[in-house]
Amino acid sequence: MLLDAGLLLRVQGEELKHGEGETVWERAVARGYATDEGIIKALIARFKVDPADLSSMDIRATTLLPESVARKHQVLPLSADDRSIVLATANPHDLELEETLRFVTGRRVTLRVAAPEAINQKIDEAYRPENAINRLLNGLDPSSVEAIEEVSLAGVQDPALDAPMTRLVDAMISDGVREGASDIHAEPLSDGMSVRYRIDGVLKEVMRLPGSAGPALVRRVKILAKLDVTDPLHPHDGRAGVRVGGKVIDLRIATVPVARRGEKVVIRILDQSNLRANVTDLQLPPQEEELFRKFLGHREGLILVTGPTGSGKTTTLYAVVNELRTGKVNIVTVEDPVEYDIPGISQLQVNEAQGFTFATALRSVLRQDPDILLVGEIRDNETAAIAIQAGLSGHLVLSTLHTNDAPSAVVRLRDLGTDSFKLAAVLKGVVAQRLVRRLCTKCSEPLPVEQLPLEARPSAGRGATPRRAVGCKVCSGSGYKGRVAVLSIMPVDDSVAHLIEAGALPDVLLAKARPLGMRTLWESGLERIWQGVTSLDEVVRVLGERSQEELELTGAGAPTISPGAGPSLVPEAVRAAIVAPSGKTRILVADDDPQMRRLIRSILERDGYEVTEAVDGLDALESVENHPVDLMVMDIDMPRLDGLGVLEELRARVKTSSVPVIVLTARIDETEAQVLELGAQDYLSKPVQPASLQARVKAVLRRTKLS
Repeated sequence: MLLDAGLLLRVQGEELKHGEGETVWERAVARGYATDEGIIKALIARFKVDPADLSSMDIRATTLLPESVARKHQVLPLSADDRSIVLATANPHDLELEETLRFVTGRRVTLRVAAPEAINQKIDEAYRPENAINRLLNGLDPSSVEAIEEVSLAGVQDPALDAPMTRLVDAMISDGVREGASDIHAEPLSDGMSVRYRIDGVLKEVMRLPGSAGPALVRRVKILAKLDVTDPLHPHDGRAGVRVGGKVIDLRIATVPVARRGEKVVIRILDQSNLRANVTDLQLPPQEEELFRKFLGHREGLILVTGPTGSGKTTTLYAVVNELRTGKVNIVTVEDPVEYDIPGISQLQVNEAQGFTFATALRSVLRQDPDILLVGEIRDNETAAIAIQAGLSGHLVLSTLHTNDAPSAVVRLRDLGTDSFKLAAVLKGVVAQRLVRRLCTKCSEPLPVEQLPLEARPSAGRGATPRRAVGCKVCSGSGYKGRVAVLSIMPVDDSVAHLIEAGALPDVLLAKARPLGMRTLWESGLERIWQGVTSLDEVVRVLGERSQEELELTGAGAPTISPGAGPSLVPEAVRAAIVAPSGKTRILVADDDPQMRRLIRSILERDGYEVTEAVDGLDALESVENHPVDLMVMDIDMPRLDGLGVLEELRARVKTSSVPVIVLTARIDETEAQVLELGAQDYLSKPVQPASLQARVKAVLRRTKLS
């Protein structure tokens, strides 16, 4: 058949007839005479069969065909029902095989064509997962992982998988450490178990295991962390210590059940070498390092580091602790969990299950005569109150918050019930932080400044050496190797403290702190771009597109106003609502949180809407009165006039009584009934999900047009 299809020469065909242990197909591919794809196409054309999709195999179908029959005839069950079964084979024209399979399975047989090597691999995955794991291990570098405290494997099920799975987990950890991964994810999927490394903040799949091997991998990792292997229905957290290549590595292990698929495992790799970091090792630009070191000169007060999970806040705080750890001060930390053991300081582990919370730990710590307190995170009003009281009573308190930027930390603490006058007295500075990938020094190329967008170019006379990512063997083709921090540092002097005490909003605090040396995260990111440390694409990936509000603030862009109106004639609060007519559906977003306004604006503008902004309730009413809109998306909690007051005013005025409104809120009380009773068209809970917001907006606009 291969001769007739023109895939082989006659002399090659004669040569391939002689051989043992392999089919003609396998020998032809092994010697380079033909390819699997070419042979499959020839068989499809000749015998009018369909190609097999091995990735869609239903593992339940293997129960209908014994392993011995599958291996003997090189067939793989793909799917089955009560009357028929679909199988993959490399020999679809064998009628005797079809009859045999019909007899063995008791079902009508449909054959699909696939390469014999692919079929054999899938048979291993389905019937003998340990063979598939051994094949993976043969392709990995030898590992040298030694558990610091090994435990017995007694009682572990499936002994055939124990030895290869132990080797696989060891190789996985060793390889992850070598690659510089911060986390290893093992996640059950519908067709197997995916193993991914998080390298420089980005997940990368490194292997795909058979689905039947997933439980064995989870059991082995649980044993390593001394977790309960008999309970797959609840989340578990644990720790383990291993030695990789002679270097001690701490592992934080977390498992969680995934609906209808099994358990997911995440292994956090904690390299003790990170403990050597100090402020100099953060490699900040001179201006930022000078500003940052001024914080360390304080001997009392509160210093905050803000940012999302995984933004390097802990590393920055440990760098500060290492800088202050002189042996002449008493440093105590309260953490959940304690990620690194730091010599020379006292570290307390929060255990909420036993009632040892951040708040109770802080009360105990204050009786230990501390000079410096590190609080892992301020999560609630009680912790915030004790931390602030400690800062006011002569201690230096370092802690973290989850906010998008530095000025928003003030709003967050107010939300937790902190009095503005106490906050103004205790706060010494806030650092907002993100991590961007560092360009690979081996392959990055210079980038002419002229190729940067106008808003990303340095000012005249400012030297810049931007570079672009390329990709090489050293960086595994990504173009990046390692990460560097992007900081926005907000100092708090008397003038900023007065504004905090007066209840100023984040944008006012930002404007006041800029003369003190504060820069936004985007400005800090641009500095890294101009230094050639990272790329513009990477900064956009981490920080998002630069907002028009920031362009106006930093002088990199001009405000958008209607023709004939000069900026000096337009009040700041109204300027964002003045737009030139465009014929698009116009939506007003009213929220006192600038990050939330930017998020909603970007979602709506992607759908083609024209979006304007208002910073509080009175600003929203003024904007709607002067510039009619088709829809308002409004937060319920705003200064000067809240959302309920805005709704009452809108419905009381003839001109605005018909404006449709969608209300946003993080409340979990009777607010929904109240806003709907006052005439709101819809209600959406925070955090806002883009797809849900888009659907609600379209539905409200559609109902409005129909009415």
